[in-house]
Amino acid sequence: MTYPPQAPPQSYGPPPSYQPPKKGAGLAIAAMVLGIIALLLSWIPIINNGAAVLALVGLGLAIPALLRARRGTHGGMGMAITGLVTTVLALVVVFVTQAFYADVIDEVQQELDRAADGVTEPAAQDPAAQDPTDVAPVEEPTEVVPLGVPAQVGDYQVRLDAVELDANATVAAANQFNEPAANGQYVMTQFSVTYTGTEEGFPGMDLTAVVHGSDNRQYSDSDCAAVLPDDAMQAPTLNPGGSDTFQFCMDVPPAALAGAQLSVEPTMSWDSDARVFYALG
Repeated sequence: MTYPPQAPPQSYGPPPSYQPPKKGAGLAIAAMVLGIIALLLSWIPIINNGAAVLALVGLGLAIPALLRARRGTHGGMGMAITGLVTTVLALVVVFVTQAFYADVIDEVQQELDRAADGVTEPAAQDPAAQDPTDVAPVEEPTEVVPLGVPAQVGDYQVRLDAVELDANATVAAANQFNEPAANGQYVMTQFSVTYTGTEEGFPGMDLTAVVHGSDNRQYSDSDCAAVLPDDAMQAPTLNPGGSDTFQFCMDVPPAALAGAQLSVEPTMSWDSDARVFYALG
């Protein structure tokens, strides 16, 4: 008696569509958290040194987390991308802010050095032996540059072309959103400048115009929010030798204009000797 051959035992494997479960997204989460913290701290002087370290660590975590997520073995693709972007952006911000702060510190140090070089101790001298002809002359008042005459202000040769003491109507016509002068009267000045520096000049930001009122108060163009027909903030970037003409405005009480003075100085300067006075009218 014969028996039919038995079928070989079948092995049961995972169905064709089976995929092993993805592992966690710990690297991606850590990279994202470090990137966000580094980006928030990257603007703060001194502290942004630590932000750079956090960004580097986060970048080192974000890259493998992104590679794992692309292979499908781990989750957190979006968080890995966020970590990569924020860490790179934080490093860029750190480098930019460090360069800016270094320039500001160098400029302040140069101004302090110039001020220190200008201070000299007077030599002791016997009053009885002093020659009357050696007496220093009385210091003359600050020189005022006339209208249309150029003068050197920082890295610019600046000429005052025109002054409109009551520019309320001109300012109102320049832009429909300009509000009336808070102090009562707009003073508008027109300057022509030539950049004499060696790099790039931004005259609308590099220079500041100030009206010194007879009420012993200063009224700066930075306090005037009105948009002018040829506004200083629209002045182009100048290469060495480049020139432009633009306008500043100051918001001044009318009563403070009698006997007022106009000055122009570099915006980032703490040296009063860099200030140049122009004839106001």
